[in-house]
Amino acid sequence: MKYLAMIVILVAAIVAAGVSGLSFYLWPTFLGDHRLNVTPAMLARLDELKREHKFGPDAASFYPGARNEAQRAAAQLVADNVIQALIDDLPAHPRRAVVLGHFKRALAGFTTIESEERDRMLFYLERALDICGIEGSSQLFTVWRYGFPYGWFF
Repeated sequence: MKYLAMIVILVAAIVAAGVSGLSFYLWPTFLGDHRLNVTPAMLARLDELKREHKFGPDAASFYPGARNEAQRAAAQLVADNVIQALIDDLPAHPRRAVVLGHFKRALAGFTTIESEERDRMLFYLERALDICGIEGSSQLFTVWRYGFPYGWFF
């Protein structure tokens, strides 16, 4: 009975952390860390990504674009700032944890409730992951978006 009560409390704590968003802030970015091969070509591709017009309508993905220009520009600023932080920081600190740490800080400050913009932000961050040669965010994106690491269950 004692063990059952502990399991129920543990499950309740996990659910509360996911629903409240606490699990995102506690989510580690250092697990699976490794050195990245940062090249001038990688930095140039990141700069190209930064220079793109972001959060505008995209018929290919059925993304309608941000609701208005002010929201679009604010979202683009967050995406561009995190990409610029990678360009500035990766040559001196070429680590996967550095990339995920920058992403975590950017996502923590991206507070829109619009699901389309949240998904689109992840689209740009996933492109940056690909450019950096990183396979996945170790559930960081899933925990930010949904509160739980659903990838662990599927």
